Amino acid sequence: ATKNLLRETKNFRLESPYETASYISRMMLEHNVWHVSNYIAEIEGEYAEDDPLTLAECAKVAEECLTKRLSAVFLCMGNINETGAHEVVKQIDEHFLKQARPLQFEEIPKLRSLKMPKKEEAVRMFGSEVQDAKIPLVLEEVAYSESEENHAVEIILQAGAEHELGYEGVAVLELIGQIAYNSAYNQLRTKEQLGYIVSAFTRKTSGSAMGLSILVQSSTTKPVELEERCEAWLETFREELEAMPASDIAKEAAAVVAQLLERNMRFSDEVATAWGSIVSTSNIGSIYNKPPFERHQLLADVLTTEGIDLEEVMGEGEVPPVENKKRKTPEELKEHVLALWDTYFAVDASERRAISARVYGHKAKDDYEANLGKPGYLSSYDEIRQVKQFLAQWPTAPFWIEKS
Repeated sequence: ATKNLLRETKNFRLESPYETASYISRMMLEHNVWHVSNYIAEIEGEYAEDDPLTLAECAKVAEECLTKRLSAVFLCMGNINETGAHEVVKQIDEHFLKQARPLQFEEIPKLRSLKMPKKEEAVRMFGSEVQDAKIPLVLEEVAYSESEENHAVEIILQAGAEHELGYEGVAVLELIGQIAYNSAYNQLRTKEQLGYIVSAFTRKTSGSAMGLSILVQSSTTKPVELEERCEAWLETFREELEAMPASDIAKEAAAVVAQLLERNMRFSDEVATAWGSIVSTSNIGSIYNKPPFERHQLLADVLTTEGIDLEEVMGEGEVPPVENKKRKTPEELKEHVLALWDTYFAVDASERRAISARVYGHKAKDDYEANLGKPGYLSSYDEIRQVKQFLAQWPTAPFWIEKS
């Protein structure tokens, strides 16, 4: 079993370059994460040989997790009434909770995202050499497999903590992601033919930070050029947004609304939606722990503009009750889209926090080695870990938080 676990862990390093790019960017974006090398070191090597991992040890840890110190949250749904739900809770209480002590708030793991440096902050960290770089912080890695011919780049543009963005910012960011995906695919995949894998999407990291990612994998174009083409698309996309009729933006927003309000067709999906709302607030304190069951509806309200018939978009009888509040005009929604873009994502944006994760195929290994030690280039997890010491953390409160 230990050998199988070790093999599966090592095989993670053989993932496609675009997946590796997303992985190393996560190592940078999230605070206090374990790298795959940390897991391998627990299973093999000098220390693992002296104190080997055993199934008995794993079983003991699993048992302690269920019987020693616990924080429990319950959800009972489906073919069960209130009496049955209380009986289920009673059984769990008898077999698990009565033997355990409650987990203190301070003991519950807190996941946090880090603020990537703005240009002036990167200059203080790395020096004036990064002053003219559009992206002052670059993560680089060579694909683990020597037969890997593909290269990949992911550019991450942070927009901030979701609580700071609020319902308005989160909804508009989702709309930008909806429009950006089609534009990036059309330009970078169809027209420029950079590679088969091209995507632009909103990205949320543990700890409630949100942003926009542009991801490309190519067998013909090296990471530096991929990055340049992505940056060029970002400038072109701003022009597309400016030229896009407000009515078309409203239609794109209606498509996002339809996704947000789509009815769960399977019971498992309904449970997952409810459970996600519960666990997202169960560990943030008694003042703010009201589950946000209506958050999708409130996000949809932000994007529903005057003149949009939701029944036409979603189908008759599929539209849930909507509060009778004043809707934005399509022109007002377009202004919000452009304002968010110009604040966080434009090349000269005042709040631009951008990083790039590059993964080189082995044919481009020399390009990777040429950047070793350069200011603003991080070429190992140890270097990432050291730079994290300079970075602040985003607030973890979710955007829907309300006093109960």
